[in-house]
Amino acid sequence: MKLADLQVLAQFDLLAPQPLFRVQHARARAGTVKMGRGLLLLPPSHLMGGRFDRYGEPVAYFAERPETALYEALCRREATGVSYTLLAQRALLSVQTTAQLSLLDLRPHTPSWPVLQSLRFDQTQGLAAEAHAAGLAGIVYRSAQQYGMDCYALWGPALTALHRVSLEGLLEPHTGNLHGALATALQGSQVPLLP
Repeated sequence: MKLADLQVLAQFDLLAPQPLFRVQHARARAGTVKMGRGLLLLPPSHLMGGRFDRYGEPVAYFAERPETALYEALCRREATGVSYTLLAQRALLSVQTTAQLSLLDLRPHTPSWPVLQSLRFDQTQGLAAEAHAAGLAGIVYRSAQQYGMDCYALWGPALTALHRVSLEGLLEPHTGNLHGALATALQGSQVPLLP
């Protein structure tokens, strides 16, 4: 898939301050890429495991709401369960943008290009490479996990144009109670909570 394949090339300006949310590891592990003075903990860029990943450059995925971030990361359609062990290792990061970011807007193309929500990542990663070459700071796209919600893939200088609002564990440390957004996502997805 190429930018030239799209009937309309829409640009979306993500204004500041815009709140964004992501689920990430609570602590850095071996190979973790730290961005923004340790704000973002990202997988190594050569893994190419995300829909809009770019080889050799970190990409961070965000959602417009905490629940959407949880649907995307943990409560996916194909998930058969989520364990307490996994939840204890993840955190919900809330940030705000500090600058206007110009993004490729793929939302108008979702109905006619199902590949944008498929697992054929080589196609969407190629599109991300072209968007980067066109000088865009990322992509806005529809969530494949929560109807009508937006997600963002950001790269390059966009990753330093973020200010941390909060970093919350998905389990309360003393009680083990679920974060409210996680409880909502688990209920909506009907993904079972496992020991």
